[in-house]
Amino acid sequence: ERTEELLQALDQDPAASLEDVVFLNRFKDRLEARIVRGLREVDRTRAWQEECATSLSSWLRWRCRLLPGQAAEKAALARHLDQLPETASALSEGRIGYQHAAEIARTAELIGAEPVRRQETVLVKAARDLDPHRFRYVTRHLRYCENPDGALREENENHRQRWLTFSQTWNGEFHLEGRLDAEGGAIVQTALESYIQPVDAGDRRLPSQRRADALVELARQRTGGQKPHLNLTVPLATLQRQPGAPAAELEWSLPVSAEMARRLACDCSLSRVVLGADSEPLDVGRLTRIIPPPMKRALDVRDGGCKFHGCDRPPPWCDGHHLVHWLEGGKTSLDNLVLLCRRHHRLVHEEGWRLAWGPDGELRGFPPWMNDAA
Repeated sequence: ERTEELLQALDQDPAASLEDVVFLNRFKDRLEARIVRGLREVDRTRAWQEECATSLSSWLRWRCRLLPGQAAEKAALARHLDQLPETASALSEGRIGYQHAAEIARTAELIGAEPVRRQETVLVKAARDLDPHRFRYVTRHLRYCENPDGALREENENHRQRWLTFSQTWNGEFHLEGRLDAEGGAIVQTALESYIQPVDAGDRRLPSQRRADALVELARQRTGGQKPHLNLTVPLATLQRQPGAPAAELEWSLPVSAEMARRLACDCSLSRVVLGADSEPLDVGRLTRIIPPPMKRALDVRDGGCKFHGCDRPPPWCDGHHLVHWLEGGKTSLDNLVLLCRRHHRLVHEEGWRLAWGPDGELRGFPPWMNDAA
């Protein structure tokens, strides 16, 4: 009766009170709980087969006009709600929202109902206090604590599904579209936030337009307001024009003449790398967890790019990798460092590849299944 009164009042006066809106929303959640209970029986008896559907999700998409994600979410909640009594009770009484219950059910589907039941009281309390987005942080922590290997597999799968397209249309516009994993997205978001201007009264740009402007500004200001950073490797003898001196090496380019090197050196920042008798960069000799800039430059000169066998990624695309991690007592010294591109660096850390020096002096990578066989 209360609901009917509110519906009639809303029809007559759309400006309902805040409490009316809250009441209707909670009623909607309780109604969702009733729908899920009915779906449980539909799924148990496989009644959806009577209408020639191939699954409960497909039946929901067809008969209830739901999007695929919405249908899968409802089907998962229907399957698991019987195993989650506190969640079922809180949803039926309107103490938690439908989205909270769906997130708890999804967690049960990923790690099993038993671990979720052990923490169900905590989860229901958190669901009452947090919005669905913040509540997802709670379930993520639970999933990691109960199944860290599964969480890592999910992260690796998200990383493998990354993609980006950047194409120009006939009228000169560019279309940018893609998908990033959690780390990549956080890096891009952090960079964009530093260029998104605060909204003032006269700013009529949409949030999406401000992000687009921020991306363009990020690309324009990528050098931090300084001159472009051109990495030039040049022996002192070349700068001095000594006879027989080798050409200079300009990153992203072919070897260049001494005169170009002298011109670029007229107004630039110089970094000296002292080489030993065998043209090997000398160790900086400092024990530190972070590779100091001078040591990184020496590492760039020595390795010339990613040392993973068959990789040709240049130094700017690479990280310094400790062969023996400093957490395990490895030193931050040149004899314990190699350059690895981000892809191969990730293979070694997140995906369990092993590195070893081959008889030809090349650094080779071995996949996890070879480690297990060994």
